[in-house]
Amino acid sequence: MPPMPTRPDDRTRRDDVPRAAWRPPRWLEVSTGWSWRLLVVVAACAIAVFALSTLSAVVLPLLLGLIITAVLSPITASLRRRGWKPAAAAAVGLLVLLAFVAAMVWLLLAALVGPWSTISAQIGEGIDVLVREFNERFDGDITSVSDDLRSGIGSVAMTLLGGVLGVLGVAVGLVTMGFLTLTVVFFYLKDGPTMWSWFLGHQHQHRDTVDRVGRAMWEKVNAFVRGTAAVAFVDAVGIALGAWILGVPSVLAIGVLTFTLSFIPFFGAFFAGAIAVAIALADGGLGTGALMVLVVVVVQQLESNLLQPVLVGRAVRLHPLVVALGVIAGGSLGGVFGMFLAVPLIAAITAAVTEMRAAGAEQRLAVAGAPAGEVAGEVADGAAGEVAGTADPPTGDQVP
Repeated sequence: MPPMPTRPDDRTRRDDVPRAAWRPPRWLEVSTGWSWRLLVVVAACAIAVFALSTLSAVVLPLLLGLIITAVLSPITASLRRRGWKPAAAAAVGLLVLLAFVAAMVWLLLAALVGPWSTISAQIGEGIDVLVREFNERFDGDITSVSDDLRSGIGSVAMTLLGGVLGVLGVAVGLVTMGFLTLTVVFFYLKDGPTMWSWFLGHQHQHRDTVDRVGRAMWEKVNAFVRGTAAVAFVDAVGIALGAWILGVPSVLAIGVLTFTLSFIPFFGAFFAGAIAVAIALADGGLGTGALMVLVVVVVQQLESNLLQPVLVGRAVRLHPLVVALGVIAGGSLGGVFGMFLAVPLIAAITAAVTEMRAAGAEQRLAVAGAPAGEVAGEVADGAAGEVAGTADPPTGDQVP
């Protein structure tokens, strides 16, 4: 019998045949790509938050100094134009700041610390009046709620007072931060333009873009601080005037608290209004309290619908949800100072992103020979509208 031909090994045959390179499905590639990018962003944010929390004793004075400098810079700029030396102009600006802080501290001490026991008792009496009226009108019993509120009113009120009067704290950290903030403000006022020119000198390729971004951020911070100060003043005058007309005591305390807390969006005005209503309830009963509620609501509605859009809204253009989340995040990181810094920082970051997108669009259009100014302006408006929540939704061709 002739020998049978040997059959090649199937495994060897499969190894010899080239196979096409295997690729995962498209959806898996896209998902993994976005996943690792998201992880990088989350890690960067976590590192930034950790660094800010660790270095808060240095970071907070630097940021507070920028906000205060935005308010005082017109004074020093005017003095420089009149021939004053930078150091002398900065010293005058610092004296104005110290005078303002001293006046606010004196007003707060005179309005709150002296009659604090009376104010606390009035708030407690206001809670009792509200509970009694509820029980009589609705045949209910919420006395236990009243007891809880009365037992906690001292600690809650003192916590709120400690946040408002943070500059009076005896902690070494607060004293150090206050001194460092004053030092930072002085040098910002004295050498701010020189510092910015030195920084721009190290930006060789992107000097113009960095200058545009920095100036846009500075303008946003200026617009927010000055607009918020004007709105806070109108709020304080309106609510204090309403309390005076109704015969509510502690009018000065109500006005000072309203002005101070109005720099904290959303929550500050609510707390100030609640205190005013509680004092009105204690002094004049349910009728006076209801009228005080009406005064607070009317003033805050006029502020939010008329003054805020004109003085702050057009310049900052932030969605209310962004503002609320930013204030909460700032409070968790930096306390009262973090709540105050949250909105101007978000506005500055928004301005930076808008200007960078506009600058990139101008560069691309300049290469293509198109009118860069017009289209870049449209890009800037669209970027600001996205943050403000007013941009048009993308069409089908614009969705990646």
